[in-house]
Amino acid sequence: MFSSRVRQLAILIATLFVLFTTTQVFANMFGFFNKSDFILSAPVKGQLFDGGKPVANTKVMRSLTYGDEYIDETVTDEQGYFTFSEKTIKTSKPANMFDNDSLVQHIYLENGTPEGIVLWYTLVSLHENSQTLKRLLADLECDISKEPETYDIPIEEDTSHTFAIYTSCKL
Repeated sequence: MFSSRVRQLAILIATLFVLFTTTQVFANMFGFFNKSDFILSAPVKGQLFDGGKPVANTKVMRSLTYGDEYIDETVTDEQGYFTFSEKTIKTSKPANMFDNDSLVQHIYLENGTPEGIVLWYTLVSLHENSQTLKRLLADLECDISKEPETYDIPIEEDTSHTFAIYTSCKL
């Protein structure tokens, strides 16, 4: 009786060991635990206008959504200039072959609606560290008196794809 319990315990331990190591192997293989740096947004430099006149002392929001949402804010200076620093996170999502979340970049002014007054909105599913996005985000001129429009901007790294950008900024 004692030996059958020892045998059952040994089988249980062996089974748990196999399950754990197999699960760990699959987790590593599919990137479940491998965290690396992921750039959510290049640095942003812009100027806010209303009918061509600089808008001073106005709060500008940036929302970056990649599974979780990351929100930061800044205030325009006397000439309407605003900046956001590069936003990088540690995540295992890009290495996970089962994860297909896209990155949403949204720069806006709050006005009581979920989308706010849109200055910039794009969904990034390819080339999250794109030179195209870096170039565009480095020199935004946004005029809130103009209705946002959608532009299809070719991706420099892969001209067969485009970024669809909804913006009131000059592109």
